Amino acid sequence: MKLQLRFLLQILIPALFFGLAAYAHPGSQGTSISISVVKSDNAKPLADALVKITTLNKAENATKDVSGFTDSKGNFGYAFVQPVIVQVSQLGYYTVTDTIYIPENKIYALVIKSEKINDVVVTGQYKPESAQKSVYDVKVIDAEAIRAKGANNLYEALSNELNIDFGQDAVFGSNIGINGISGEGVKIMVDGVPLLGRLNGSVDLSSININNVERIEIVEGPLSVMYGTDAMGGVINIITKSHQAQKININLKGYYESVGQYNAEVDAGFAYKKNQFFLSAGRNFFGGYSPVDTPRFKLWKPREQYFADAKYVYAADRFRLTLSGSFFRELMIDRGPPVKSLATGDTSWTYVGVDEHYLTYRGRAAAAFMYRFKGAGQLDALAAYSGYTRFTNTYQKNLITLDEIPLNDPSDSVGQDTTRYHQIEVRATYTLSAWKNRLNFLFGVDVNQEYAADNFIQGGKQQLGDYATFGSARITIFEGFDIQPAVRFSYNTRFQVPLIPSFNIRYNYKDKLSVRASYGRGFRAPSINELFLTLVDVNHNLHGSPSLKPEDGNTVNASITYTKPIKKHILSFTASGFYNNIKNEITWRHIGSGTGVDYQYDNLTRCITFGGRAIITYRWQDFHAEASVQATRYQVDSLVYNYNLRMWTPDVVFNAGYMIPKILVGVNVTYKYYGLTPAFAANSGETGTVNPYNILSASITRNFWKDRIQLTVGGKNLLNVRNVLTNGVTGVGHNIGDNDMGWGRTFFMTLVFNYSK
Repeated sequence: MKLQLRFLLQILIPALFFGLAAYAHPGSQGTSISISVVKSDNAKPLADALVKITTLNKAENATKDVSGFTDSKGNFGYAFVQPVIVQVSQLGYYTVTDTIYIPENKIYALVIKSEKINDVVVTGQYKPESAQKSVYDVKVIDAEAIRAKGANNLYEALSNELNIDFGQDAVFGSNIGINGISGEGVKIMVDGVPLLGRLNGSVDLSSININNVERIEIVEGPLSVMYGTDAMGGVINIITKSHQAQKININLKGYYESVGQYNAEVDAGFAYKKNQFFLSAGRNFFGGYSPVDTPRFKLWKPREQYFADAKYVYAADRFRLTLSGSFFRELMIDRGPPVKSLATGDTSWTYVGVDEHYLTYRGRAAAAFMYRFKGAGQLDALAAYSGYTRFTNTYQKNLITLDEIPLNDPSDSVGQDTTRYHQIEVRATYTLSAWKNRLNFLFGVDVNQEYAADNFIQGGKQQLGDYATFGSARITIFEGFDIQPAVRFSYNTRFQVPLIPSFNIRYNYKDKLSVRASYGRGFRAPSINELFLTLVDVNHNLHGSPSLKPEDGNTVNASITYTKPIKKHILSFTASGFYNNIKNEITWRHIGSGTGVDYQYDNLTRCITFGGRAIITYRWQDFHAEASVQATRYQVDSLVYNYNLRMWTPDVVFNAGYMIPKILVGVNVTYKYYGLTPAFAANSGETGTVNPYNILSASITRNFWKDRIQLTVGGKNLLNVRNVLTNGVTGVGHNIGDNDMGWGRTFFMTLVFNYSK
C-alpha cells in the first residue's frame, strides 16, 4: 500500500504542478530544458548539431516549431510547453528522433555512420530488422556513401565493392557479376520489384538512376527460395525513400563531371499526419567521349536521360499502404563517321553519316500494403507492373543540309526495330510468431508473368510464366542462435522446376562474434531472348535455342566476424568463403563456318566458382578504414568446345574516411584492384585472360549555411585506366569486349541545396 501511495504521489504531484503552472500562465514561455548532444564513442560534446523541435499535437499548438544548433559544449536550450518531437542530426552521424512528453533535460549520443552495425534491412527478411540479426550476410550502402562516391547510377554506386565485378560495353552499357555468377544470374530489384530490360543478358546498370535512394542492399548467394529465378548469384535491392521526420523537405541537386556530364534533379518530401508524399525528377546529360575527339563518332555514346518518381505512404499503427510509380526515358545516339556520297535524288556529291538512335522507355507502377493483426501475424502484399520499350532506328543524315532519311532496308544497317517487355508480379507473404518469438513462420505466393514483343523474336511475340508458393521457419534455439530451413514449389510454363530448398544458420554472441552458414539450390530458366532470339542483319547473326536446358546449381556460403572494442578503438575481422556449382550455364556458341559471325545460345557442361575473402575494419572516433582481399577460383568445363578452364583471380579493396572535426570536412578514399580474370571465346573455344587493373577515387564533403548546402568534390579513376587488354582470345564470349573500360581520369562536383521545416 505504501509503495502504491508513493508511486501515485510521484506521478500526480508533478502533473498537478505543471498543470497549475500552465493554467496560471497560459501564455507563459514554458519550462526551460536543455538538450545535450555527445559523440557515442567518447561522450565528447558535439558542436553545431542541428536540433529540430516539432509540436506533437498540432490541434493544441501553443508554441511554434523551433530549430537551432548546439553550442561549443554540445548544448541547446528551449522552453517546454507541451509534448514535442525532437530530431538531432549532424553530418557524418546517424540522425536521432525522440518524443518528449514531460519537461526533462535530455542527452543524445550520436553514432558515427561508419560505426553502426545494426543497419535495418528488408531483403529476404520476415520483417525489417537489423543486419546483425539477419540470417543472410547483407551488405548495405547508404545514401551518405553514395553521395561521397559522386554516384549517379547503380554502376557507380556499386563500384569498388569487393565481391562484385563488372563488364563494360560502349553501347549496351555495364553489367554485373557476384562471386563469378553474372548476367541473368543476378536479380536487380527496386523496392522488391524486378527490373526489366536485359540486353545482351544484363541490365545496363548505368541507366538505373539512384536519385531518390535511401540505401542499396546486397545479398550474395542464391535467394531462389524467396525470389525465384534469376537469383542464383544474389540479389541487389534498391530501397527508395519512404519516411521523413520533417513536414517539408526539398533538395535541389546539381552535378558536373569533367568528361562532359551535366545532371540536375529535384527531390521533395511532404508529411501530413499519417501521410507521406515523395516526388523526384531530373535530367542527366552526357555528351559522349572518345580518346581522340572527333566531331561525330564517339566511342562512349552520348546519352540524355529524363526520369520522374512518385511515392505515397499512409502509415497507421497496424496498417501501411504504399503507392509508387516511376518513369525513365533515355536517348542514346551512335553517330557514324562522315562518308562522301551522292545526295539522295541528286547527282551532286555530299557528306553523309549513318546514325543509330536507341530510344528507351522504362516504367513501373506498384502498390504494397502491410497489415499487422492483433495477434502475432502480419500480412504483406505487393502488386506491380513493369514495362520496357526500346526503339532502334537508323538514319542516313546529310551533314550539309542536316536532313535525315530512315533506313528500312536491313542491308543498310540494323534498320528499324521495337523491343517491348512487360512484366506483372503479384507477391504476398504471411508471417506468424509463436513461442515468445522463438518460432517464426513465413508463407508466401509469387506470381510472375513476362511478355516480349520484338521483330527479332521468333513468332514476334513470346511469354513466360512462373508461379510459386514458398515457406520457411526461423527457429531460435537459444538467444543469438537461429536456424532457418526454407523450400519453394514452382510451376514454369515452359520448364519443369525442381523443388528448391535452402538452409541458413546464424549465431551471434554479445554482438562480438557472428557466425553464418548457408546452403541453397539455385535454378534459372532461360530467358525469352535466350530461347527465341533471331537477329539477322549485315552486322549480326544471333539465334536463341528453344532446346536450352535451365541452369541448375548448388551454393554454400559461410562467414565469421569478430569485433573487438579497445577503449576508443573498434577492430573487426571477417573471414568468409563461398562455393557455386552450376550445371548447364548458358553462353554463346559459334554455329557458322570459317570466320563467320553466326552464334547461338547453348549450355556449357559445368561452371564452378569458389573462393574466400578476409576483411579488416578499424574505427576510431571520426576515422574509419577497411581493407579486404578476395581470391576466386574459376573452373569451367565445356563439351561443346572441349576445353577445361582453371584459374585463380585475386581482388583487393581499400576504403577510408575521416571527418576533420574542426572544419567539419569529410574525406573519403576508395581503391580496388581487379586481378587477372579468365576469358573464353564462343567462336573458337579459346581460353585466355583479361589483364589486371586498378581504380582509385577520392572525394571531400562539406556542409554550409547550417547544413542547408552540401558540397562534394572529388576525382574518379585517378589512375587514368582507359582500356584493359584481353590476351589469347578473339570474338565474343565471357569477359570479352572491345577492351574499353572507361574514359579515364575525371573530376566531379555535386552541389545540394536543402530546405526543410
